[in-house]
Amino acid sequence: MTVPPRDATERYLATTGRQLDITFDVDLGELVPGHHVVARGIEHALAVDVPIVDLDQLRLPNERSAEGDNEGGFVTATSWEAANVRTETRMTEAQLHYEFVPGIAPGECEQRGEFFWYWMLQAHDDVGTEYNANNGGGFDGQSGGTASHGSRDLGGQVPATATRLTIRFDPPSQWWPPEPWIDELTIDLLTGRVLSDQ
Repeated sequence: MTVPPRDATERYLATTGRQLDITFDVDLGELVPGHHVVARGIEHALAVDVPIVDLDQLRLPNERSAEGDNEGGFVTATSWEAANVRTETRMTEAQLHYEFVPGIAPGECEQRGEFFWYWMLQAHDDVGTEYNANNGGGFDGQSGGTASHGSRDLGGQVPATATRLTIRFDPPSQWWPPEPWIDELTIDLLTGRVLSDQ
């Protein structure tokens, strides 16, 4: 397969005002049935403002949500305003940005199963940082076309003292990719080069 330009990822990042900190274009193979996964790069952790919520103030006694009674604690726009929500700055996790090639078409998840695309990753570095395996993230599952952009949390923040990051990939359950496919990338964090793709 010929790796297409990084257009889907660049379009996504342009809409958010962000950019990749380390770029590479590595075809991991058909990690998902019918779709190659192309790793595009790493975005380091970002500082973001998150709301600090007093739950007692959100459950206003006479407020009703669109679904009816708000006794279950549904958060509505008016309850946010009434609560005078404060924010604090926290760091996100670092992310791997990738593309499905060809893109995931509208309706494909419904046809093939909601999580047919759900491959997993696990990260580790040369200074022993603990990364979780939550695999949070998201992807554009509606565009189809040449490529669909996605991002996956690495499970933590990559410390400035780390010089190498290794990411291991596992296909979705009950799928084994046809050869060739790559199950691990090692990235030199100082130069941004991919050192190995096994």
